[in-house]
Amino acid sequence: MSQTSSSDKSVSLIVVNHNGEGSLRECVDSLLVSLEATVELILVDNASSDDSPRILEEVETLYPAARVIYMQENHGYAGAVNRVLPQCQGRYIGVLNMDLEVEPHWLSPLVDFLDQRPEVAAVNPLIMVRDGDLVNAAGQDIHVSGLGFNHALGDPRDSIGQAPFPTSGIQGAAFLIRRSVLDEMGGIDDAGFLYHEDVNLSWLLRLMGHELYCVPTAIVRHDYFLSMHPEKLYLLERNRLAMLASYLDRSTRVRLFPWLLLTECFIWGYALLRGPAFLRAKGQAYGWVRKTQGRIHERRTLARQLRVVSDRALLKKMKHGYPWRQLLTLAREKVEPRNPLPARMSTRE
Repeated sequence: MSQTSSSDKSVSLIVVNHNGEGSLRECVDSLLVSLEATVELILVDNASSDDSPRILEEVETLYPAARVIYMQENHGYAGAVNRVLPQCQGRYIGVLNMDLEVEPHWLSPLVDFLDQRPEVAAVNPLIMVRDGDLVNAAGQDIHVSGLGFNHALGDPRDSIGQAPFPTSGIQGAAFLIRRSVLDEMGGIDDAGFLYHEDVNLSWLLRLMGHELYCVPTAIVRHDYFLSMHPEKLYLLERNRLAMLASYLDRSTRVRLFPWLLLTECFIWGYALLRGPAFLRAKGQAYGWVRKTQGRIHERRTLARQLRVVSDRALLKKMKHGYPWRQLLTLAREKVEPRNPLPARMSTRE
């Protein structure tokens, strides 16, 4: 890999890892195959307790151009990105999960699109499932109640086409965003620790008047399985409720009451279906929101400073219907989740 000066960097790619020994090496290898000299690769380890540090040490030895940063504690997905952002040299920031593999020439279509469309702040590649020809996400569908769903999940690749198209939200597994926009908003909101940070980011970008797109000629593959477990439900729900309180005016929340109430009924019904652990998770989400009113006030102030779009205009970009196929898949899940969180992982109570 050839060297280049920092002034020539166009993209900084950040791969966030936590206990990803099963997929980390494949992710890094796929990135390094076609990495250009104008792209810097930063691998962030979020205090892994598995064999990830050894793998990253090998990467450092074999590929000196790949920078590895070791965190002393798990700061969560957004927290890891925010902590390395000041060290990034690129005018675009790419954020990637460690359980991804990228296809050759995946990055150029994203960069070219952002270069040509200044009104677009962030783009997704087409995220495919790792094995097969089905879509994991072509951007994200964000519901007016704050829920986020993978757009086109389970659809065949051919159904997406080749042309870029607007999305209501960015899917967080792999995206490219303008560094200037990320700096303006002070980084990604990391108060929620894990899950829903991409919905939060998309919502704020929309308030700032930016457009979001998926560029399907850029393809990455993700080791993904639609699943839910109590800890995930707890994190998703507390972060969703905090986001709505942060970014929507009180009058808007009143107007949205029918959708908000319906969503609450759906989620409580789902928790009842899945059992006591899910019911506790849903109830505990309310308690966390009550304890973080100070942080919510800070985000509300930030949103007022950055806002150029009214709530009414914003909500026109969101979805009012529910993706029933995804909801039914979760409702029918009867086995242990494929990717539960470690039992002792901190959620910063």
